[in-house]
Amino acid sequence: MNDIRLNNEHKMRPEDVRNCPKCGAPILSEVCQFCGTYIGKVATSDLTPEYPLIECKQAKITFWTVGFPLVFGLMFSLAALPFLFAREEIKGIDLPNTYNTFLIPFILIGLASIGFAFYRSFRTIQVMLKGTLRSGVVYGYMDDTVAYNGVNGQKVKILVDTAEGKKFILLPLGTTSKPYEVNSQVNVKLLNNWAVILRQKTQW
Repeated sequence: MNDIRLNNEHKMRPEDVRNCPKCGAPILSEVCQFCGTYIGKVATSDLTPEYPLIECKQAKITFWTVGFPLVFGLMFSLAALPFLFAREEIKGIDLPNTYNTFLIPFILIGLASIGFAFYRSFRTIQVMLKGTLRSGVVYGYMDDTVAYNGVNGQKVKILVDTAEGKKFILLPLGTTSKPYEVNSQVNVKLLNNWAVILRQKTQW
């Protein structure tokens, strides 16, 4: 797989790579806008996009978007409930009156986490049912601000045709890998600023 970061070993800026090596057109992005040649000499994060760039959220049910918040929320909420409704006294301390204020924040955090998991699930279903299917071209990758086991996750940059014209979307993948070849075509479902990349065999 082509790796933009590896191909940009000297961290060349866009102004240092001005023309496509194949057709000679001015360079505006990772892929030549005229002949489709992958340039591979400029990091995606260094480029000013030639089309509007939309930061999207991943409409996909994964462990980190749904599973972890759900488990975290249940652990916080269920662990605190027995103490919240306890009626007996231990060592002269009335648990309901003394610990309620201490336990309520834990329960609220747990409920918020559970609510987040259900919200992401709802958004995923909504995108699948109501989203618009678009064909896009993978232009490159950028490091996400979220790290997994100390390694930055990846965002994929895709050029898609919309009703308002061509636009770039930047979509976090929730993984450190780069599963899509640069300059390859992918199917994307879009709904506002939510998006998901579909398998080529999937039909909606």
